[in-house]
Amino acid sequence: MTTRDASSGETITLTDLARLAGVGRNAVSNWRRRETDFPEPVDESSRRPRFDLHELEQWAERHGRRLDITGADRLWFTLAGAHPTAEAALGAVAAAFSGSEPAIADQLKDLQRETPASDLFEFFIERAREAAGTGVPPGIAPLADIAAAVTQGLTRPAVHDPACDEGDLLAETARRTGPCRILSGQDLSAPRTAIAEQRLRLLDDNAEVVARVGDSLLQSLPGERYDLVVCDPPFNVKDSGTNQYAVGDDPRLAYGTPPRTEPELAWALHCIALLAPGGHAVVRMPAQVAHRRTGRRIRSELLRWGALRAVVDSPEAKAHIWILAPRGETTQLLVSGGADFADAWRQFTTAPDAPITTTDSTTVPLMRLWDEDVDISPAVYLASTTGNAASLAESVAGLGERLEGLARHPLPRFGIGAEESAPETSLADLERGGHLAIVPGSNTEPVEPQGPTEDTRCVIVDPVGEPQVRLGRRSETTETQWTVVCEPTVDLGWIAAALAARLPTATKRTATGAKRRLLSVKIPRITLAEQQRRGAAYTALEDLRAALAQAEAEAEALAAEAAAGLVSGTVTIED
Repeated sequence: MTTRDASSGETITLTDLARLAGVGRNAVSNWRRRETDFPEPVDESSRRPRFDLHELEQWAERHGRRLDITGADRLWFTLAGAHPTAEAALGAVAAAFSGSEPAIADQLKDLQRETPASDLFEFFIERAREAAGTGVPPGIAPLADIAAAVTQGLTRPAVHDPACDEGDLLAETARRTGPCRILSGQDLSAPRTAIAEQRLRLLDDNAEVVARVGDSLLQSLPGERYDLVVCDPPFNVKDSGTNQYAVGDDPRLAYGTPPRTEPELAWALHCIALLAPGGHAVVRMPAQVAHRRTGRRIRSELLRWGALRAVVDSPEAKAHIWILAPRGETTQLLVSGGADFADAWRQFTTAPDAPITTTDSTTVPLMRLWDEDVDISPAVYLASTTGNAASLAESVAGLGERLEGLARHPLPRFGIGAEESAPETSLADLERGGHLAIVPGSNTEPVEPQGPTEDTRCVIVDPVGEPQVRLGRRSETTETQWTVVCEPTVDLGWIAAALAARLPTATKRTATGAKRRLLSVKIPRITLAEQQRRGAAYTALEDLRAALAQAEAEAEALAAEAAAGLVSGTVTIED
C-alpha cells in the first residue's frame, strides 16, 4: 500500500471516472489494465484507490476520451479528498449552505448561477452515497405517492417524519404535495438530521423547517400535531422502549402496549398520537405485522376505534403501507394492491360506508376482520373478490398453451464424468479484468457505451429472496438485488451455473455483504467453447425452472379466481 503527493487537490476513484466518462466500471478496469500510461493512484491505502484528477484529465485527452466534469464535480472531489468520510464531506456542504463555511459557501454561490440550490444539494447527497456504497432507501416513492393521495386537496399541510434519516421521505413527500406549512423531522443521528434540515430548507424556503436529534419513541410526546405523518421506521429493532412509557398517561398507549417482538406497532401508535384532527399517518410496515398473533390485540383495537383506515400491499416498497387516522366512526377497512389506490381512497373518503370493489382495491367489513387472527393482509381479501367467467376462460386457455409449450421444452442429456481439478479464478478477478460487471439492481445505466441496456440478459442474484440465482433482464431487478453482465469472453450461462453451485449462503441470508460473497465465488478456468457448452445446458434448465414458476403462479391465480367465482355463482361449469 502506497501514498504519494497528488499534483492537485482533486482526487477521484475509478467509480467517479466511470461516471465522468459515461462508461461502466468494467471499461475503466480495462483501461487501467491495458493502457501502460494510465496514472498510478495517489492513495492505495483505502479499499477504493484514489487518483489525481489532473493526471486523469491529461491521460484522457491523450487518448481522445472526453470527461464531463462540472464545477460541482470539482468541488465535491476537493471536499472528498479533504475529509475522512463521504458523510463528513457532505456535512461540510450542508454547513456551507447554512453559511457556516464561508470558503465553500462562495463556491456554492457561483455554482447556483447555473443550478438551483436544492438540485445542487441533491447532487452532493448522491455523490456522498455513491462514495459510501449506499443509495436511496427502498420503498420511498410508493410511500410518498400514497401520502400525496391521502392529502389531496389539502393546502400547505404540516408534515412530520419521526424517523427522518437524511430526509428522503420528507423531501419526496413535499415534492408531491406541494408547498408545506411545516416540514419537521427527528432522528438519532445529529449529522443526518443536519443534512435533512438543510435539504428541506432548500426544497421549500417558505416552510417552517425543524429537524431534531433524539429517540422519538423514548422521548416524551411533543406538543405539536400534524396534518400528515410519514414514517419508514427501522425494522427488526426488538426493544422499542415502550416499556418506558408512562402507562395510563401516554397517549401512545391508547390502543394497548406493543409487545417487545412488535416494535413496528410502537411506531404506528406513535404516528397516530402526533396527528391533528383530520390528519393521516402513512407508515411502512413489514407484511408479517398484518397477521402475527402477538399483535392481534392492537390490530383489533385500531380497527375497533377507526384508527386504521387502509392497508396497501406495495411490492415496490417490499412491505405493507398502513394509513392511520385519529379515532373516528368507520364500518370497513380499505385494502389495496396500490395500482388504483388514489381513486379508491377518494371513493372511500367520500362515502366511508359504501362498498368498493375495483380491479386492485376492495373494502372489507370490520365484522369480517374480528376473528381469531385479525388478519389485515390485503392479499387475503383481494384474492376472494368475485370471479369473472370471461377472464377465467382466457386464463385457462393461456395456461393450457403454456403447459403444452413446457411439454416440448428441450432438456440436456447428462452423462457421468470424473470430478475435475481445473485452475480457478474469482469473480473479483474477472471483474477487475473487465470480463464482467457486477452492479446493483434497478440500474438502467449502460455498462459501456452502446453496450448492455436494461433489456440485456444477465445473472440476477437476490441476497434475501428466492431463487437466489436466476437468469433474467436488468429491467426486472430491484434495488436489493445484484446483476452480473458478461463480456463475450465469458459465457453468461456458465457464470450462472457457478454462482448457483457455489454462492455462499447462511442459514438466514441478508443483503449485508452480498457483493463480497459474490466476489469471493471461484470459477473454474475452462475454454470459452466448453463454458458455452456447459452454460447452454444450465440455461435450458434455468429457462424451464422460470417457465414452471410462471405456470405455477398462473395456476395459483386461476384457482383463487375460480374459487371466488364458483362460490359467488358468477362462474358456471360447462358440461
